[in-house]
Amino acid sequence: MPHLIRSLGWSFYAASSWTWCIGLFLPTILMQWFGWTGFLLIAIPNCVGAAAMGLLLGSPGASRRFCRRHPAAIAAFIDVTIAFHLFFLFMAGLWLAPEGGDLPAAGVLWSVAIAYGVSWIPRKFWPLMGTAAFGVGAFVVLEWGHMLAEPAWTGQRSLWHAAWFLPVFAIGFLICPWLDGPFHRARQEVRGPWTSLLLGPLFLCMLLVTATYWWIGDGNAPEIVLVWMFGQSIFTMAANFKERRTLPGVHTGYPAGGRALITAAILVAACIPAATSRDLALDAYISLLAAYGIAFPAVVLGWCLPRSPRISADAAARFTILLIAAGGLGTVGFLTGPAWVAVPAAGLVLTAPWVAGRRGPA
Repeated sequence: MPHLIRSLGWSFYAASSWTWCIGLFLPTILMQWFGWTGFLLIAIPNCVGAAAMGLLLGSPGASRRFCRRHPAAIAAFIDVTIAFHLFFLFMAGLWLAPEGGDLPAAGVLWSVAIAYGVSWIPRKFWPLMGTAAFGVGAFVVLEWGHMLAEPAWTGQRSLWHAAWFLPVFAIGFLICPWLDGPFHRARQEVRGPWTSLLLGPLFLCMLLVTATYWWIGDGNAPEIVLVWMFGQSIFTMAANFKERRTLPGVHTGYPAGGRALITAAILVAACIPAATSRDLALDAYISLLAAYGIAFPAVVLGWCLPRSPRISADAAARFTILLIAAGGLGTVGFLTGPAWVAVPAAGLVLTAPWVAGRRGPA
């Protein structure tokens, strides 16, 4: 297969696997809050971060070495990501679907079962599958693309709020790709920069698909949008199940994917009461984003950089306090206000290398 075609196939795979319950839904919240400014708030750091990870790694070998050094962090990222998807699908089926019925429970169970089955498909077919998943977005655009002309550059909230939120979004979307298993897979499969260079524009296209249904709310999501959400979530979960199973140096004692499912079951059980109310469900969804805007970036900065220290009990205790403080400030900033407290939350995340005990230059 020609090198450029192979690179393009893995770029489609990475763009589709990264279009998950954040890219599928968060832009709709931000566009209702801030109009097109909200779209840029998520799109710019997200596309840059997705492309930059592969470019900065520089080679497939560098990605493999990163995965060998930090398998526990990547495994945790995958587990939480699968869990987040299950909560999101339960929430979406419960209050986005025009007719709730048994869609939440049945839809989630079928989704995770299908995703786990798909994860066993041989790896050589995944670029084609990613390309097909990417192409499905065209049907959503054909149906609802006319809605792209509707949003203004402002929305329900002050643009000052968007400015206060920017540091958390920048930190999260620029750093989280380093723990994403499917991104590492795409980087390991192709030499050269093309996969990473193409990934940014392709993921922007996926976010624009979400922008076509920016207006969705309680019980008004069209069927094609729900199919898109569930389909993309299945693809993302399947890709993460596969990478979780083949991650070097991680042995949980459970069948492949078992730890991810246990994490998911605990998270969904804890959040189901919130998901039964639209407002509480949105609050729970936004609160769960703290894992990607605060917790995982702090882990990368604290223990996944060159010259990062080994984890010690003292450092772990300090780190826990850091995450509680930053997570609390971030949640207050996004949910109740004042919005400016999200900025010190981001500032606390940036102190993670020193909290973890790092010494000397990188």
